[in-house]
Amino acid sequence: MGGLRKKMPITFWTFLIGGLALSGLPLVTAGFWSKDEIFAEAWYLWDNDGFILALVVLVMLVVAAFLTAYYTARQISMTFLGKPRTPLAEHAHESNAFMTIPLMLLAVFAVIAGWAGIPENFPAVGSIINYHFIHHFVGSTIYKLMEELYALHLVTHPIESLPFNPEPLLASLIVALGGLFVGWWIYGRKPMETDQPDPVERPLGPLYAFFSNKWYFDEVYQRVFINPTTYLSEKVVYEAIDKKTIDGILHAVAKGFYGFGYYVKRFEEVVISGGVDRLKDGFLNISKEFRQLQTGRVQEYALISALIAVALIAVVLLINYGWLGQLFN
Repeated sequence: MGGLRKKMPITFWTFLIGGLALSGLPLVTAGFWSKDEIFAEAWYLWDNDGFILALVVLVMLVVAAFLTAYYTARQISMTFLGKPRTPLAEHAHESNAFMTIPLMLLAVFAVIAGWAGIPENFPAVGSIINYHFIHHFVGSTIYKLMEELYALHLVTHPIESLPFNPEPLLASLIVALGGLFVGWWIYGRKPMETDQPDPVERPLGPLYAFFSNKWYFDEVYQRVFINPTTYLSEKVVYEAIDKKTIDGILHAVAKGFYGFGYYVKRFEEVVISGGVDRLKDGFLNISKEFRQLQTGRVQEYALISALIAVALIAVVLLINYGWLGQLFN
């Protein structure tokens, strides 16, 4: 953005204090004292015990501390120094008290919070403080445990104060001040103009693109993890398992039940419904034939009754006189 130092002065000063603490500005910031303790511990394990891994850790810490101080100076210079390089920066203004008051409180702690961790044997400053509060507080909580672990030969040293050694202190001073100076020399000494390319782009060459693309970590992550996962999801899980296997089984079951239902329906139509309909139609036909005898005329009923009576009389006479047996013989 650029040019925010005058437009957002409170944010600038609190950001500057926080950045210097992050970089480990010597003696006055909390970041220095926390980093100095780690440097001193790694140096002691290497120098006193010959622990090679401690040297590796120390070298990595030195490189990381230098880069932290460097990119912090770069960030402060590009954001707050020079002239505004974007419309947003041109119209920027200070935040309200809900933002600036917490920033000021955090800036105070970014400076004084580290004083509680100044070693008692640190030159000049340690004699003034004369009480390493953090060391004694933490030590009192684990003292017995560390003594027992030391007695069991599970740790190399009991809990103790590290002896002062100028080498890690010198390394801390060099990387903090050196990183801040290099970052300011490149970006703060002559602030960048609008659309100006990064001053380190040409010297770094291909490395600049490598660093700008975050070591191509996102691209590697995309190819190693995301693309195979997407392929597995789409081609294997969705197409092969879901569509072909699961859907295939479900469709086969559905077709089977559909076929079964079709034949059940045909059985119902032909056998049950059709048979009942035929039986019904037969009874209707018989009923129609018998309905012809039910004309409603008394003369016809009397004639039929007389004929039935004559027939019955004839049968009785045939039986009584034996004519029926002679007839069949």
